[in-house]
Amino acid sequence: MRKLAATLFVLAAAALAWPAAAQMPEGPPGKWWKRPVIARMLNLSPEQQGKLEDIFSRRRREFVDLKADVERRQIDVEELIAKKDSDPKKVAASVDVMEQSRLRLRKAVTMMFLEQKDVLSAAQWQQFLAGRDEWRRERRQRLAPRPPAEQRPVEPPPDR
Repeated sequence: MRKLAATLFVLAAAALAWPAAAQMPEGPPGKWWKRPVIARMLNLSPEQQGKLEDIFSRRRREFVDLKADVERRQIDVEELIAKKDSDPKKVAASVDVMEQSRLRLRKAVTMMFLEQKDVLSAAQWQQFLAGRDEWRRERRQRLAPRPPAEQRPVEPPPDR
């Protein structure tokens, strides 16, 4: 019973952490400044696209390290929970460490986003903000679990 309680605690803590990501500024997925539709929508100049790419490139290694740290911490939590005699205090401490790693990653992404925002004009920024709902829908669709292939409806081939 105690082990079940510890497992539920960890799952609840992880579930509570996800809404924090929704509070983070959201942009389109990936290198959005290279997507033709978004570049046209924002009327990005080649110079702006270059600056946005430079900002991302400068931070890329940091993101790799931060993401790897989060993944290592997740493994630590999973291994502690998997033990037959999991110590709830150790599990809780490990979850705290994992959440701090996630927070560092989220903060780094937010700071890059803030730096990229400065590349845009006021009008471009307003256009960017206007696209957030669509990008959120895209993200939810991308992250949504897909049913097995045999349960998906058959889609007709696209018209040529």
